[in-house]
Amino acid sequence: MNRAALFLLLVFSPSLFADDKKPPEKFSDSLKGFVDNFKGRGALNDGSEPSTPAEGIKKLKMAEGLVMQVVAHEPQVAQPLNIYFDERGRMWVTQYLQYPFPAGLKVMEYDKYLRAVFDKVPPPPPNHFRGKDKITIHEDTDGDGVFDKHKTFLDGLNMARSVITGRGGAWVLMPPYLLFYPDKDRDDIPDGDPEVHLTGFGLEDTHSGANSLRWGPDGWIYGAHGSTCTAEIQGIKFLGQAIWRYHPRTKKFEVFAEGGGNTFCLDFDSQGRTFSGTNYGNTRGVHYVQGGCYIKGWAKHGPLINPHAFGFYQHMAHEGYKPRFPQSTIIYEGGKLPSYEGHIIAGMALVNRVQASRIYKDTSSFRTVDTAPMVTTDDRWFRIVDTKAGPDGAVYFADWYDSRLSHLDPRDTWHKSSGRIYRMHAKGAKTIKPFDLGKLSTTELINTLVHPNKWHRQTAQRILADRRDKSLVPGLTRIALVNDGQIALESFWAINHSGGFTTQLAEQTLRHKHPFIRFWTIRLLGDSHLMTPALRNQLTELAKTEKHPEVRSCLAASCKRWAAKDAFPILAALIRRTEDANDKHIPLLLWWAIEKKATGDRDAITKLLADQSIWTTQMMRQHLIARIAQRYTAERTPANLATAARILAQAPSDADRDQLIKGLEAGLQGNAVQNPPAALVTETRKLWKTRTHTPQLISLATRLGLPEAMAEAMELVKNPKTPANDRRALTKLLSERRSADALKLLLAEFRASNNSSRRIELMTAMQRFEDAAVGTSLLARYAEMPQRERDSAQNILSSRADWSLAFARGVDAGTIKREDVKPATVLAMQGHKRKAIDALVKKHWGQLRQSSEDKQKRIAAVGALITENKGDAKAGAQVYAIACAACHRYKGKGGNIGPNLDAYQLNNPGFLIPAVVDPSLGIREEFAGFNVVTKDNQRLTGFIAQNAPQFIVLRDLAQNSITLPRNEIKDLQAMPVSLMPEGLLDALTPQQVRDLFAFLMQK
Repeated sequence: MNRAALFLLLVFSPSLFADDKKPPEKFSDSLKGFVDNFKGRGALNDGSEPSTPAEGIKKLKMAEGLVMQVVAHEPQVAQPLNIYFDERGRMWVTQYLQYPFPAGLKVMEYDKYLRAVFDKVPPPPPNHFRGKDKITIHEDTDGDGVFDKHKTFLDGLNMARSVITGRGGAWVLMPPYLLFYPDKDRDDIPDGDPEVHLTGFGLEDTHSGANSLRWGPDGWIYGAHGSTCTAEIQGIKFLGQAIWRYHPRTKKFEVFAEGGGNTFCLDFDSQGRTFSGTNYGNTRGVHYVQGGCYIKGWAKHGPLINPHAFGFYQHMAHEGYKPRFPQSTIIYEGGKLPSYEGHIIAGMALVNRVQASRIYKDTSSFRTVDTAPMVTTDDRWFRIVDTKAGPDGAVYFADWYDSRLSHLDPRDTWHKSSGRIYRMHAKGAKTIKPFDLGKLSTTELINTLVHPNKWHRQTAQRILADRRDKSLVPGLTRIALVNDGQIALESFWAINHSGGFTTQLAEQTLRHKHPFIRFWTIRLLGDSHLMTPALRNQLTELAKTEKHPEVRSCLAASCKRWAAKDAFPILAALIRRTEDANDKHIPLLLWWAIEKKATGDRDAITKLLADQSIWTTQMMRQHLIARIAQRYTAERTPANLATAARILAQAPSDADRDQLIKGLEAGLQGNAVQNPPAALVTETRKLWKTRTHTPQLISLATRLGLPEAMAEAMELVKNPKTPANDRRALTKLLSERRSADALKLLLAEFRASNNSSRRIELMTAMQRFEDAAVGTSLLARYAEMPQRERDSAQNILSSRADWSLAFARGVDAGTIKREDVKPATVLAMQGHKRKAIDALVKKHWGQLRQSSEDKQKRIAAVGALITENKGDAKAGAQVYAIACAACHRYKGKGGNIGPNLDAYQLNNPGFLIPAVVDPSLGIREEFAGFNVVTKDNQRLTGFIAQNAPQFIVLRDLAQNSITLPRNEIKDLQAMPVSLMPEGLLDALTPQQVRDLFAFLMQK
């Protein structure tokens, strides 16, 4: 592996780093030098000393009416990652002292996504590699709110992330394992060796992996999964962020929902909804629905599990404080902070803040609006990594307490001995005396289900599930059926925990007044795959009449889990619900339910479409029919293409046929169909004869081999009266087909065109033709090109060796100005490794990248420059517009190539200056660039805009996109350096540098 690739690996993989500067036992020989010389970035150890717990608490600025109290601290607690309260009100703390590197492992190699491959899989306890992690129990014995009794439940753990109790013991998440330590007598001493319940959680990046165990309202254990690690559990493979769950009794594992930000927490509200925080900015996290697919870092973390998802959800919409990130969130329903009841409370480690947000309905999901901050401080050591509501109604925070937060440094400079737990409560709030819900009778536990603090209700539910006492079912059923408030829902959950959920009960609870009893009835029917003819009829009727959008959302999600004969009558009814056409979740849930049956139950889909009235619904036309068509051409088996033809023949109107054309063409992106079935060609010929020849129909017909379609495409590209959008789409089609006649036409158009935007389209199309005439034509017009066109020309000319050599010779001859050539262009030319090119690069550009020492000097110089004299923020805005706005969005303006700067703490010069001077020190995964080498040896660079099974779409820095069939790609690798150029400040005067930083750092 080359040194550059290893450089980026270290940026992305903090888990590779050992405890010392030179740790030969942790790394293969090829890595040692990089660890020694690596320069970290971000919120690193700043050399300051920690405040004492008493001093630190005084630095916190609290919202009116709130008090923060230190309830546990070092030496009893250090590097606390996760907190949990058991039925006795005792606080369990997972202390992540082994971080950042697993004990007993050595890094051997890396995959193409730069994840670590270790020399072995660590064995589970008791024969594990002993680490430094431990799980401790902290008890407030006198009820004064301070934990005064401390004990260790487990030590010697290795990458332990979370703990919960229940089912007669303790569940410990220690990747790659989910472990169960039996402790039936509750004496806090495990009864024996742990049982391994799950294996397969990845360890590639120890700051981001499986985390945050929680008991769900349905009796499953739920957990979050961070963005950078992979997992393969019970045959289920997934990449990166997700919410997963495991049923301790049935031993079943599922991915509950996929995607989101770097998922670090998990909470359930009083209705059983699922929420998590994120590492994104300008949001308060994700509302997860079962089976949902959410945004993720596609380039690094790969596509969704289902390559035919054809859509995904975003984070909840938000108004308020924008900087990232709200990684540790709860829905507060503790009853003791009335002003914050029902709010999201978010610990924000990066910005040393605790923020509350109101939650508002947004169709079947939610949006958030911030209140004033709950906690702010100028103590950069204040790092909230976990937030929990306690049994007393207070909010508890685990504070990592370290001046360092960034994982972008190979050295283990973490402050291992510090850590605090805080209790945030209302002024004058009373503490609670010791208690033990585990000693309550079942009647007393049922009475606890009306407790105003959600924690007590949830804990009582967990204990009822532990006991699984079926004798409780009749009484609980009476309570559930005669009430319509929270007690009804709690009783319904308790019925399920006690083994009493049946199809007979479901028939009654589907008619319940409480919408979330209907919701959870549907959910449990889907989870258990239970169905009867009577229930199918009842659910179908409910789909027609249900008024609550979240119940309809749950119905749509559960249809994915039921058999086709049961699901499709319900789906048909939901599709007719006009009010859901613009819902945040329901349209895609309906699609995913249909897609699940696409190949195994294709007759059910064509039967659905046999009803002509279903085609006229807004849901079908706006969201479903094009996706159905796309599904059958995206996976080009004979059976799928035959089904596509069958559906095309079913379309009742031209408007429906147009939607099918759209979907069929989208599925055929990338390359032509080999030997398409006669039925599909016949149906396409009918369209050709009867429908307007739109670019999509021309593309579809061309990809299916109709020669007249290709001929028309060329005529329309040649005709200047063709609408610009149509001409652009057909030009792209000619590029993908790559015939000699197409190249001849594109070259002629390029040479004759006087429109710069049109020439960019043409040169982008021509770049996939391996022909000297393309390079010659671009160079012939280069001198007259405006800057944006030159940027595109440089990207293209540097993509092939012969074109690069001709371009470099133009610089050597003086026909092209050396200073006009972008650093990225020169680096791309060097990538061809041709001696003649390298010689010219060395002659005209010398050393392209500064050494680490030079960059550190430059960082220091810029720091001195911006402090010795003040800059003018207004003038800086103009500098920003010229130097930065093409790629970065800031204060609502700019491009989307690079990160949105509104989400970052730009008033921190220790973060901002290194990020500008040396952008490759840390590259956010969603902005990682990729190098693509095609089978005809073209080298392309850019961002992966679409990652599909048959093709990728690559977008370059000039924002031009090209579609590349996967069967034409020889190599695809993440770039070892940022696409943001170094030396950005070198072209500015000292005053312009001051002005730019004044603009960026203004509050």
